[in-house]
Amino acid sequence: MGKIFKIQGLPVAIFKLVMIYLLIQLTDIPMSIVEFSRNRSGDFGFQTGLFVAALIISLITVSAAWYIYRGGRPIQRQQWSLKRHWLAILVGLLVFLIVNVGIGMLIPITENQATIEDLLKRAPLLLTMGIVGPIMEELTFRGVLMDYFFQPRAGWLAILVSGTLFGLIHQTKTVYEWLVYAGMGWVLATAYWLTKTIFVPIMIHILNNCGSLFQLTTNVSNIQVFWGAVIGLVIVVSVWSFWRWRVTQQARDIGESIK
Repeated sequence: MGKIFKIQGLPVAIFKLVMIYLLIQLTDIPMSIVEFSRNRSGDFGFQTGLFVAALIISLITVSAAWYIYRGGRPIQRQQWSLKRHWLAILVGLLVFLIVNVGIGMLIPITENQATIEDLLKRAPLLLTMGIVGPIMEELTFRGVLMDYFFQPRAGWLAILVSGTLFGLIHQTKTVYEWLVYAGMGWVLATAYWLTKTIFVPIMIHILNNCGSLFQLTTNVSNIQVFWGAVIGLVIVVSVWSFWRWRVTQQARDIGESIK
């Protein structure tokens, strides 16, 4: 068991997980504030005040969650760099879209997704929640769960558990609905495990949510998103493979010229 789970640090891990879960419940406060503001949508001053209140609450919850995640002993992870990790973010986002939209096209819309879409249509201010929600969920299911509960060698088991629990916490009534969110969780967990930085799954999650918001305000269909993601993934992988091949060939030519 000790080769898979971090037994000695289990109490601390459970405490961190519970605390971040409680903080996630606080993120419902800005959503309630936004929903309450619908009755006074024409009052600019009132709307501004609610926006500031929602923003402050969101910043507090995210800061507290980040402190819990990084508090105590520092976790040795790769330093974040957009230049270094942009490819992982791009590929992860495309795979994320393929899994999300692809599975979603095979089943009716989930209750959780229907609730989100309804709220987004009625309250554009929830764009802020499209950022806060992903950060909180990634710190919980990728950060604390994978870092504090599992040993580094238990990568694939950590990925499996992370995605499985991610699917369970959403409002799913059937196995197919659960599979949508579990699949997304597995993609995000894999991105975290491969890149060793929490910012990659956070960026993938945020970009996906912002893309979903954009899709709701346009006439772009799920089929268009799915095939666009498939074509984009093929192009990115092909370009990257060709670049790697060229680099390898150049290194080989240089080596032969030296001989």
